[in-house]
Amino acid sequence: MEKRNKYILLAFLGFSCFSLLFFFNSLLLHNPPSPIIQNEEERSVKQSSVDNITLFIDYSGVKTNEKFENVSLTNYQTTVYHLLLNCCEISSQNYGAYIYINGINGVGTGWIYTVNDGIPPMLAVNYYNLLDNDTVKWKYV
Repeated sequence: MEKRNKYILLAFLGFSCFSLLFFFNSLLLHNPPSPIIQNEEERSVKQSSVDNITLFIDYSGVKTNEKFENVSLTNYQTTVYHLLLNCCEISSQNYGAYIYINGINGVGTGWIYTVNDGIPPMLAVNYYNLLDNDTVKWKYV
């Protein structure tokens, strides 16, 4: 009889802990919005023009970093790819409809980009549409 009471008590404690964990996780913790979906509706449409774009290139010590400010893009050429074309010498490779950046200003393969200090987008550079006042950072890794 005593063993049975111990098992019942252990089951009750386990269930209580699980319930409290679920309660605190779902009701009390507020998850911030994901940066991936920020301006998703606006970014899904290519803009005719964008202004005040900043491009920062971090060469990770290979050469001196560069910064381009107040860049304007027009004629519906307003993706991250078009920004690089306007400011830098690049080498790229087409993979079907997607473009991969092989090099920026003579520094070779191994580049990753972010927009507005977010996480790296899961979009090819020729599909990421920029908006006014965006900051694009390229880092050599």
